[in-house]
Amino acid sequence: MKLIVGLGNPGKEYKLTRHNMGFMAVEQLAEEYSIKFRKNRRFKGMTGEGVAGKEKITLLMPQTFMNLSGHSVCSIVNWLKIEISNILLVVDDVALPFGTIRIRPKGSDAGHKGMRSVIDCLGTGDFPRMRIGIMGRPQIKDCSRYVLDRFTKKEQKALPKILNRSSHACECWLKESIGRAMNKFNGG
Repeated sequence: MKLIVGLGNPGKEYKLTRHNMGFMAVEQLAEEYSIKFRKNRRFKGMTGEGVAGKEKITLLMPQTFMNLSGHSVCSIVNWLKIEISNILLVVDDVALPFGTIRIRPKGSDAGHKGMRSVIDCLGTGDFPRMRIGIMGRPQIKDCSRYVLDRFTKKEQKALPKILNRSSHACECWLKESIGRAMNKFNGG
């Protein structure tokens, strides 16, 4: 059993914002595996279940807003009694160039408040994570506003390719290994 969590903010007003890149990547994966999401009050999120190869997977999109994502993640991890190494957290990263993927087996929150919430609630940062770059311009004056802004038309045009690649990276992690996913997908 593996768990893939995409972080974002619930609600129509946040649907096509940069901070929802995690949601979009997990939705893309769900589409490719015909996994349907349903509201799950126990986990304060949208969940879906399926199979990838021989691996049973659960997908989660917390509906607690980004900065409180850890509560949702912790509740599903405790319920499923899943190993920390079998969790993949997918988030946006304002420090990476737009569309760049960076997969790591563990690490810090790197200033990402959603990631910080998950680390705080799980009590460890020793879980795999995939960061998807959202840096679309050389300088950002107000980071909070930037991540909550909608994608530009140019960025929207590039999204299908980026989301397809991120979905394949998740699939590689599921079916092969974190090392293989890092070797194959880290970078542009």
